[in-house]
Amino acid sequence: MPLDRREVPSVIIDYEDDKENMPNESDYEDLPSMYKDEDDDVDDDDDDDEDDDSIFTSGKDSLAIKLSNRPSKRELEEKNILPMQTDEERLESRQQIGTKLTRRLSQRPTAEELEQRNILKPRNEQEEMEEKREIKRRLTRKLSQRPTVEELRQAKILIRFSDYVEVSDAQDYDRRADKPWTRLTAADKAAIRKELNDFKSNEMEVHESSRHLTRFHRP
Repeated sequence: MPLDRREVPSVIIDYEDDKENMPNESDYEDLPSMYKDEDDDVDDDDDDDEDDDSIFTSGKDSLAIKLSNRPSKRELEEKNILPMQTDEERLESRQQIGTKLTRRLSQRPTAEELEQRNILKPRNEQEEMEEKREIKRRLTRKLSQRPTVEELRQAKILIRFSDYVEVSDAQDYDRRADKPWTRLTAADKAAIRKELNDFKSNEMEVHESSRHLTRFHRP
């Protein structure tokens, strides 16, 4: 059965700057027939298998060509793409990295220190499961106590947004807030300090063991 006629777009590639990927004639020897001659016919299934094998072989050949054109390690080192290091320098660099990692790991706090700082909580699996169940019970209780939409409407808490927005013109005015404390005199400040000291000493409830920590203002 003859293949359908297809128009293959032509592509112009400039290989002057990319000599490593420049195609050779061998790259096009085993291409499928649809890209070579439009009048070629396929006789039977055996020809199809041969074409598939030729495509695979062509791909291997082109890959081998690219690998053969790959620059060597020496060329990469001369272009400063790979760092030029001897085996001793490479081993010394690895040892320095290992020493830094070991020192940082030795400075890492232990589990006991983290527990003392309240960063790591000493808990087992059973305690974690119990905490999760408690959180679930608390959330379920709060959700069950949530007011309904009708209750929110009766309490005038339900918010509704209007479909229209009204904009009104406003005059420019000074939006800075008043600062009355800047007008206090020395006598006013002394009276405020005395009132605070009297409140702390007579009215404020303080535990007996913490009373000595109460801070009073200077008169």
